[in-house]
Amino acid sequence: MPDRWFDGTYYKREITLNYSDCNTERRVFLHYILGLFSEIAGDESQSKGRTHEALVSRGKIFLITRMSIRFNRTPVVNETLIFRTWFRKAEGKFFFRDCEIMSPEGGLIASISGTWVLIDLSDHRVLDTGDHPIPNVKSFSEAAESPECKKVISETPLPIIGCRPVYYTDLDCNYHLNNTTYTKIATDFLPSEYQSREVRDYVVNFSKETKLGDTLEIRGGHSGERYIIQGFVDDIQHFASEFTFSES
Repeated sequence: MPDRWFDGTYYKREITLNYSDCNTERRVFLHYILGLFSEIAGDESQSKGRTHEALVSRGKIFLITRMSIRFNRTPVVNETLIFRTWFRKAEGKFFFRDCEIMSPEGGLIASISGTWVLIDLSDHRVLDTGDHPIPNVKSFSEAAESPECKKVISETPLPIIGCRPVYYTDLDCNYHLNNTTYTKIATDFLPSEYQSREVRDYVVNFSKETKLGDTLEIRGGHSGERYIIQGFVDDIQHFASEFTFSES
């Protein structure tokens, strides 16, 4: 069987976790799992002829705005995972996609959701979903068990805990910070006692693109039972992420 296929309802991909995909506790990195979700969403569009190049030729591009994940358990090194994803709905200016990560035996390991917007490249306007050049994309109303892709808001202003310059290897083909890198940065700025803990829920917002030459001012702290990490450039928020940890 190939490592990626469409079964008539779900687009699926099978992967096995390597050492470089996992942390010192042998658990998969959060940014790696979310990066796979984003990549697999692109895979499905490509496989159905909705290519990045076709969108760009029409002066449009997709940008992801929010992601969320809930772990039933955290996958570990050498484990084989099966991702299955589907387009859930288009509403207002947002396209919603969900995903489940399964074991080969069919057990649910994690659930992911994401929202995308369609951007006009000429003036960077966010377009309505009806402006997509390929209308009537098939959707399935089934919702994953992931947290809501909500706006991450701190109950109180958070203190500055460090700065992070943008490096060349942070960039992707769109010449801005890749969405997975925000989660990697957020994890790096967690207090050390949290970095080895298992994440139960995680939500991240991508508010403004970050480019080479920018330096993110990182703010972070507790907000109730959650730990929030934010990134600002010139007092404008570029990302915000919210961690909820499993009980020790």
